Amino acid sequence: MKSQRQEVERFKEKYETVTQDSRFIQQILNKRLNWAEKLNQLSLDLPAGIWFASITYNKQNRFTLEGSTVSLQKNEVELINNFLENLKKDQTFFKDFKRLDLGPLRRREIKSYDVVDFVFFGETK
Repeated sequence: MKSQRQEVERFKEKYETVTQDSRFIQQILNKRLNWAEKLNQLSLDLPAGIWFASITYNKQNRFTLEGSTVSLQKNEVELINNFLENLKKDQTFFKDFKRLDLGPLRRREIKSYDVVDFVFFGETK
């Protein structure tokens, strides 16, 4: 009986370890972002006249999107603000974010066109 009891105790210990590992892995999976879905939503929400230069995400849960815009109607800043607001309203995209903010704007000229470079900073939950 003693050897069987020890075997049962070893099994219980292994089971508890596996269960704890399983819970930990499930927590990680629940926090994981579906970036394919996010990138698809960015593409769907992207208005004409805006393009991306870079998209980054780091271990500190910081998201950065750098892009540029040009408009023949000279409403580049309005395009950027509308794009940001649309991303915030898009629950599929925004559901994992605590915040998404507009960073600095930089105006430059290419030939006779005004181009505005922008940065969005976000923080995920």
